[in-house]
Amino acid sequence: MMAEISKHLFDSICRDLHCSQIVHPWTKSCFDVWPILQFFIGSAKFYLVVHLVQNLLKGKKFKTREDVRRALEYYLRSTLLGALVCSTSVSGACFFRWLLGRRFNYYTYIFIPNMLNGLFILLEPPSRRGLVVNLFCNMVVEYWLRSLEHAGWIRITKLKMTLLFMLGSSLLFYLMRLEGEKTKRTPLLWLYTPEKVKHKEPGETPCPHSGPCSKYILKGTATYFSAGLAFTVVNLLRPLLKSPLTTLSSLSGKHLKLAMFLGSYIGIYRLIICWLCHKRGSDSAAHALPAGAIAGLSFLFKPSLGVAIAALSGAFKIFSTTLYEKKMITEKVDLPLMLYCLSQGTLFHARCMHPRACPSYVFNLIKSVSNGYVDLTYASIEEAIKRRVM
Repeated sequence: MMAEISKHLFDSICRDLHCSQIVHPWTKSCFDVWPILQFFIGSAKFYLVVHLVQNLLKGKKFKTREDVRRALEYYLRSTLLGALVCSTSVSGACFFRWLLGRRFNYYTYIFIPNMLNGLFILLEPPSRRGLVVNLFCNMVVEYWLRSLEHAGWIRITKLKMTLLFMLGSSLLFYLMRLEGEKTKRTPLLWLYTPEKVKHKEPGETPCPHSGPCSKYILKGTATYFSAGLAFTVVNLLRPLLKSPLTTLSSLSGKHLKLAMFLGSYIGIYRLIICWLCHKRGSDSAAHALPAGAIAGLSFLFKPSLGVAIAALSGAFKIFSTTLYEKKMITEKVDLPLMLYCLSQGTLFHARCMHPRACPSYVFNLIKSVSNGYVDLTYASIEEAIKRRVM
């Protein structure tokens, strides 16, 4: 992996190259349709896993034909989105090269084509679109922070990430509980959806759950610990093609970090909520502030800058929804769509030009959806630069 491709380096070496050298090295023709089929295959495989995981996390049950039809429609929409983004990423680079007199430009090579084809996000239904926009905006923030760290402006430590996660977790759980009374919540893909604030009736427990507190706390801890462990086992099993027995025997302490994080995070949160409810004699959305912050200490088991940013941005998303509802932000300007287009262009550009600072998810996304083809594009530009430099 090259450290960085600067504008000066790109313009001096790649500006006059043919597009078959650094855009579609698998063919000389700009109109070869074979890769489009590969993009559809890669996109279908990638989004099948994404949709299955999201439906499991949300606890969706397909009870009617309409539920199955809608799930299939959403899956096909996502598949079409991925295939179109990949194909227009390639054709867009060729088009802009032709438009500029058969010369490449640092920004029209990847950034502008992938900013413009970000409009394909409109293929996703509004209920899913917000989740994708949120994810890409989170990764742009992570990319900027990593860039600043590599430039020596800031230093990202485990302590700083943990404090960021504690703050985000506290605000996010508080705002999610405030939203509990609404018929329609802000769509978020977060680790846990807290219970609505309970309005206590005479003779009832003040806690927002039914049954004993100990059962409620232990069940949450065990469930999320098991989910984290299962996810780790699947990740170990998939690339190595091991048998389940061999995979389990190879588990060590480091493989329990995700399970420890998820289990303790939910367990501590529920414990603090129950304690505060009994202490004060009633439930309140404000209980989530100290509960979310203290539970955030579990982040030390499995620190991740992306997860820390996601917690804070999730809180910001709910807050911005409130501003929209109060007409403090106009709906005439589709701000989420603009942010997504800019984010996609930035991240795809970063994957090629600034790979050290680019989030790892972007590498996996591009490789999977393009079925490995777009990785050939990035490899070709690296090879072209190496040949000229050496």
